[in-house]
Amino acid sequence: MGTIGIFAFAGIFYFAAEYERMTGWQWAVASVLVSATVKGLFPLAFIFVLPAQAGLFGVMWWANSRRLASLDVERSGRRAEDQRVRQERARLSREHVDPTTAAREAAETAKEDAAARERQERVRLVREQREREERERKSKG
Repeated sequence: MGTIGIFAFAGIFYFAAEYERMTGWQWAVASVLVSATVKGLFPLAFIFVLPAQAGLFGVMWWANSRRLASLDVERSGRRAEDQRVRQERARLSREHVDPTTAAREAAETAKEDAAARERQERVRLVREQREREERERKSKG
């Protein structure tokens, strides 16, 4: 296996790592080092380079799975923190009362109370009128 083979494996690792959003050049260098080491230990045995590259691919897969797991943990932590911040903002906005809104609500409440008192007064007057009419009918009849 010559220089072309070594750089072919390096290219494969580079693009695979970049695809997985990992540092491609580090994996390419690791592939070159693995190929050079195996070639140095077994100069005429190309067959040993393939298992070594497969082992490096397994290491890359393992590193990527660990990276994704830590990314999930980080995302869930950020999500929980974001939710806590939003809940705090909502609580603060509920506690903070706008003076114009408070005045408007007070005016609406006063208007509703006045309308309720007026209805109660009308009902009372109608009831008294009816009672008077009934007493007059009883006294005449």
